[in-house]
Amino acid sequence: MTSHWSRLAKTLLGIVLGEVALILLTTLAQEVIYDGISYNSSPTVDVLSGGLLTMLAAVFSGIIAAYAGGKGNYWPHVFISIIISIEMTYLISAGITGDPIWFDVLAGFSLVVGIWIGFLFRRFI
Repeated sequence: MTSHWSRLAKTLLGIVLGEVALILLTTLAQEVIYDGISYNSSPTVDVLSGGLLTMLAAVFSGIIAAYAGGKGNYWPHVFISIIISIEMTYLISAGITGDPIWFDVLAGFSLVVGIWIGFLFRRFI
């Protein structure tokens, strides 16, 4: 049986590694491969394929968080989901993206779903 401190350390490690992976992989998917994805200025094929790559980035980030956090520990995914929600709320409310609200909400939702698919992936392997 693991101690509370060990579980806390694994949770923090899962949050940090999962969030860092999410930042790096989504940057790769959206900024490096496609030089930015925007509903208003990107071709439809770029929006769709970039969106798919972004969701895959979230899945891989969720897998990383799951392994770092320890088997059955869903807390890293809860905190990463909260971070995503806070960031999307800020970006929308500040008008930073310039995209329609539904597009930004869907993008944030796909990240949260991807993170949780990554959590479940470990459960089924």
